[in-house]
Amino acid sequence: YGLFEDIKGDHRNYYSFSNLKVMTVSFALGGVMANTEFDQNMQTEYQDNVRSDKTDDFSEFAKDLGEGKYLIPLSLGAAVLGYCLPEDSIVSPIGTWGYNTARAYIVGAPPMLLMQLATGASRPGETSDGSDWSPFEDNNGVSGHSFMGAVPFITLAKMYKDSPVKWLFYGASFLASWSRVNDDDHYISQSALGWVMAYQSVRSVFLTDKQKDSPVSFNVYPEGKDGAGFLVSYSF
Repeated sequence: YGLFEDIKGDHRNYYSFSNLKVMTVSFALGGVMANTEFDQNMQTEYQDNVRSDKTDDFSEFAKDLGEGKYLIPLSLGAAVLGYCLPEDSIVSPIGTWGYNTARAYIVGAPPMLLMQLATGASRPGETSDGSDWSPFEDNNGVSGHSFMGAVPFITLAKMYKDSPVKWLFYGASFLASWSRVNDDDHYISQSALGWVMAYQSVRSVFLTDKQKDSPVSFNVYPEGKDGAGFLVSYSF
């Protein structure tokens, strides 16, 4: 397996029936939130009763966790570093993280950008339509910061899935999403959809790697006395 084969597998898994089923359900729920009073009511409740100077201060840091101008070069640099170092190097997990994060961006960013346009929703206070979907009228129906900021941490969580530390990484994956709601730059549905698209992108990458480790194999064995029959087995 090389980079091209990995990316091809990532796309195959991303556009699989099971993945698209999750995305369909997620966008259906997001559509209900966006096109009813839910988004606006939740936004008003948060802004009036939760947001404070302290949340604003922390949000400045959290927003940077979703800046693509930092994260894309960082993931590519980490991937190159991993390629240049021996596999048994103590810092080799950095390369693995960078490689998998970059692949998740490659497979997930184009559909995320498409769905931003396809939903056509606006930011809070930007238009009189609020969070209502107006296809191709605007490009804020999915939070880009939420997507970009969730991918690196979800990747870490899946890399350390057998350790309790994974829950810290999953928690951190919501920080950029939360910052967009706190700063009144995105509705909850928009931030949530960005996170879901990030999760499904990372899931596709790790599914590709799992399939590489456990390819389907078929074997035929003679069975019975004098080879009178045969046995077919397969494994995943």
